[in-house]
Amino acid sequence: MKKWMLFGLMIFLLISCDSEEGLKEQTKIQSQEEIQAQNQNLIDWSDQLEKDLEKRRLFIGAVAGEFEGEITVKQFRFSIRVKVASTIPDYQTDRVRTLAELEYEIQNLALNIHVIQWNPDLNMSAVGCVIENIRPDFKKGILNIISESCSNSYSLFLANDEGAASTEEVGVNLADQIRSGEINYVHMLKGKFQSSNNAKVYEFTLNRI
Repeated sequence: MKKWMLFGLMIFLLISCDSEEGLKEQTKIQSQEEIQAQNQNLIDWSDQLEKDLEKRRLFIGAVAGEFEGEITVKQFRFSIRVKVASTIPDYQTDRVRTLAELEYEIQNLALNIHVIQWNPDLNMSAVGCVIENIRPDFKKGILNIISESCSNSYSLFLANDEGAASTEEVGVNLADQIRSGEINYVHMLKGKFQSSNNAKVYEFTLNRI
């Protein structure tokens, strides 16, 4: 009787060991699957950020540069020049960038803009301001320049025709073409200017120089 009890105990221990090993193996497989799923989610998120950054880079590259034109305020004619530059220089790399690098660039990629106005007959009359970290509307193609450091406010719209009837509509279409890679840069910006001491809004056109 004791022998049968001992034999039964041994069988029970063997079965328990097999069950425990099976549970460990199942847990290990489940953990590996969870890690793989997490890694795939990170890869998918990185790909999404890369695509988003590429579209933003295309837009910023299309508007970067210098533009110049004229604006008439209270029957006085002024020259106006706008310099647009990226806050983060464009660069190419063969390695896969980390998620932290991509998120940093998403958060900090913007425009630095220098606006200067002067009497064309008197160059020493120039006044201007520098506005940093301007985030354009990438879908509508609008650059709103509003800052405490600048007494005037400006809205710049992507344009391609002196006689464009709807600046906003043209800006949206051009922004779409930029994101799709159809055009590399814009030749013209339409602008609206408002002084801090005048409620009237003045319109102007800037051409790339």
